[in-house]
Amino acid sequence: IPAATDLHVHLRDWTQAEKETVESGTKSALAGGVTTVADMPNTVPKLETAELVAARVQLLRDRSFVDFAIHAAPPVEPSELKKIRRAGAFALKLYPPDLPSFRRLLKGASRAGLKMAVHAEDEKMLAGDRSPDAELVAVRKVLGEVGPRSQVRFAHLSTSEAAHAVLAKKQSHPGLTIEVAPHHLFMDSRTSVARIGEASRVNPQLRSQANSRVMRGLLKEGCFDFYATDHAPHTLKDKLTKGAPGFPGLELALPLFLTRTENVPLLCRMFCEAPAAYLGTKKGKISPGYSADLVVLSRRRWRIDPEKFVSKARVTPFGGEEMRFAIDQVFMRGSTVYREGRFVTQPARLVR
Repeated sequence: IPAATDLHVHLRDWTQAEKETVESGTKSALAGGVTTVADMPNTVPKLETAELVAARVQLLRDRSFVDFAIHAAPPVEPSELKKIRRAGAFALKLYPPDLPSFRRLLKGASRAGLKMAVHAEDEKMLAGDRSPDAELVAVRKVLGEVGPRSQVRFAHLSTSEAAHAVLAKKQSHPGLTIEVAPHHLFMDSRTSVARIGEASRVNPQLRSQANSRVMRGLLKEGCFDFYATDHAPHTLKDKLTKGAPGFPGLELALPLFLTRTENVPLLCRMFCEAPAAYLGTKKGKISPGYSADLVVLSRRRWRIDPEKFVSKARVTPFGGEEMRFAIDQVFMRGSTVYREGRFVTQPARLVR
C-alpha cells in the first residue's frame, strides 16, 4: 500500500529530548509505515517566531528519517505570520487559549499562505474533568466565524456531537476538514483506566464506549477526512506524576486501523492519499508520477508491546492487544528505509 502521511505528530527534542528526539520519533514513524510527518509547535520553546521555525526546520533536516512539515504557533506580533511562512511553516496550529483570537488569526494566516489547524476545546470549560461539551462549544464558536472559503482543519475531534456539527457545516463550507485519532476511535475511557489508570490522560479526553461506537460508525460511512496519530510522547514519570496528556501512536496506528476495520481502501484514503494531497506532495497513491513511498504488509498475528517501541514513549492503553497486520518493509522514493527493525537514512525533505 502507499506509505502514510501523519498530519499530527509531536516530535519534542530540544529541552524535551528525554521524552522524544527527532531521530527516535521519525524512526518510530518509519516502523509504523509513515514517511511524512507534520510536527506540532508546542515544543519548548514553542514555534512562535520565524527564527524558531527556521531552527526547527534545520533540526529536522539534520536528524529526521522521514520527510516533514512544520506547524507554527500563533506569534505575538501578527506581522510575523508571513515571516513564519517564509521560514518553512505550512500551517498555524491553534490551541484553546488561542481561540478567542480565531477570526483575526484565520485572516492573517490566509493572507500569509498558511493553513489553519484547530484544537477545539473551550478553555473556560477545561477545569476538572474536561467536559465533552467543551469541544462542542468551541467547535460551534469556530463554525460561527468561518467563511464559505475558509480552510480549517479540526484536529483530533473526539465527540460525535462535534463531528456532526462540522459535517453539517461542510455542506456549504467545503474547506472544513475533520481529523480523527486512533485513541478516540478505538479506545474508551473506562477500558483505558482499567488498563493504565492515571496514565490515561489525553487532550481531548477519551470518551465513553457509546461515543466511540458512533465515531466508528461515522468512520465507516466515510465522514472523516484524515486519520492522524497525535503521537504525544512522555516519560512514565511525567504521565504518572504530572498528568502529561497523550500517547505514542506512530508504530501502532496503521496496523490498529486495519485490524479493527479490515478496510484497506479507507485507510489508504485517510492516512495516505488525503493527507499527502493536503500537504501538496505527490505521495499517497501507487500511480505514475507519484513518489514510490510504499509499505509492504503481511497478515500475521502479533501483540502490541510498548517496551519494544522505537519511540522513547512507552505508555499506551493499547498495550497487549493482538494485531492481525504487520509492517514488514517501508520504501521512500523507491529505496528501502525500514526492514525487520533496521533503518536506512535518506535526505529528509521539507514539505511547505
